[in-house]
Amino acid sequence: MKVYVKSQSGKWLMPTNPANARILLKKGKAKVIQRTPFVIQLLYETTEHVQMVAVGIDDGGIQVGIAAVSRGKVLFQEELTLRSDIKSKLDTRRQYRRSRRYRKTRYRKARFLNKKQSLPTCKVCGGNAPASQVICRSCLNRADGVHQKYAGIKKSMFRIPPSIRAKKDAIIRVVKQMPLPISRIVLEDLYFDFQAMENPDISGEQYQHGDLLYHKNFKQACLVRDKFRCRVCGAQTKLQCHHIRPRAKGGTDKLSNLMTLCDVCHDRHHKERLQLPKQKSSFYMSAAHVQQGKYYLQRELSKTAPLSTTFGYITGHHRNRAGIEKSHVNDAVVIADKNAIPFDGYIKTNHVQSRKRNLHEATARKGRKSPNRTQKRNNKNVFTLKGFARWDTVQYKGRVGFISGFTGSSSCRIIDIHGEYIKNPEKKYTQVNLREVRKIHGNRSTVRYYANSSPTES
Repeated sequence: MKVYVKSQSGKWLMPTNPANARILLKKGKAKVIQRTPFVIQLLYETTEHVQMVAVGIDDGGIQVGIAAVSRGKVLFQEELTLRSDIKSKLDTRRQYRRSRRYRKTRYRKARFLNKKQSLPTCKVCGGNAPASQVICRSCLNRADGVHQKYAGIKKSMFRIPPSIRAKKDAIIRVVKQMPLPISRIVLEDLYFDFQAMENPDISGEQYQHGDLLYHKNFKQACLVRDKFRCRVCGAQTKLQCHHIRPRAKGGTDKLSNLMTLCDVCHDRHHKERLQLPKQKSSFYMSAAHVQQGKYYLQRELSKTAPLSTTFGYITGHHRNRAGIEKSHVNDAVVIADKNAIPFDGYIKTNHVQSRKRNLHEATARKGRKSPNRTQKRNNKNVFTLKGFARWDTVQYKGRVGFISGFTGSSSCRIIDIHGEYIKNPEKKYTQVNLREVRKIHGNRSTVRYYANSSPTES
């Protein structure tokens, strides 16, 4: 792995090798400011000349691949695992709040006539304009996406769900925290065309002569749905998209009529009438999340560096030509530079909940005149304790892990990269005294650690 360097003025420079980093640290010309990834900052003035660095992003519903390439050499590889529990936690919080409003908690102040107008007013009809702050959704739809008075406002400016926005914000945050001078960003656009999936008879120049050919969308969607495996034997090579009802007999390119088969099972079915399994459902939650928030992601990433997009079938073509194994990280490398070769080892990043927001843990009981802030259970809801914060990288008994939460007034729980508790072997409980814990560095909403082998597509 490379050692990333920051100048004395705080600008990112090109990375160096570990040997040069050790010499600089030994001579006192640099200091360590981050350990995952390992980053040093120079203590003397130097030139800030950098090379062109391209960042490739393979956006997914759960895993996201990020890679940085400069002059055909891979400088950075990272796999980000996004949270999938945001919607369920919001629903739980909503239930707690609704139940609390019906309890007689006398310490709570009255909340009538104290709310401000949070929704802007539409300039066309006078109604509420949720996100554009100028025009409401109904007026925008009646004008076919663009109103004559406000031509610069598009549908992409509207609010997106909190669960999807949190995922996109996590990607944006990781890209901004990348320890490299970013010159340009290449983002893979979604290869699913939901409009064509719902209406196979759609026509137009964009489908007939565009880069995304009609059959490419459906073929790629079928392969992803079946996880690039034959539905009969489970083979992962020489895959074909089989039409359950042939097109010569009126079959369509709908996903319900497509099935992934290898060439052997495909020939056996046509020759020996091989029995096929029952068709699967064609609903894609992850693909829908990527599709719904892609315009917001593109708009925010363009503020960091010049942004360009590519498509999944182009990435797959370059990856197969180079003989590279399919994974999110490897796809990100190919997206950044089609001639680059990924290396073993990458940074695994998990998007975590930085603070517990369980309202019931700090809510007073019925009839109490003041909030219950004296019980030990309320200490679980704190973000910091005695100089430590949740998800800080710490060391205990020679093992490195992360603080998952606090218990009591001077103890915590520590987990390793596999989610197992790091505890005192002489004790049965999982709590660890903070006096015996050494802090390595602090994390905020992400947890990073090194993975030694090349990732695979899940």
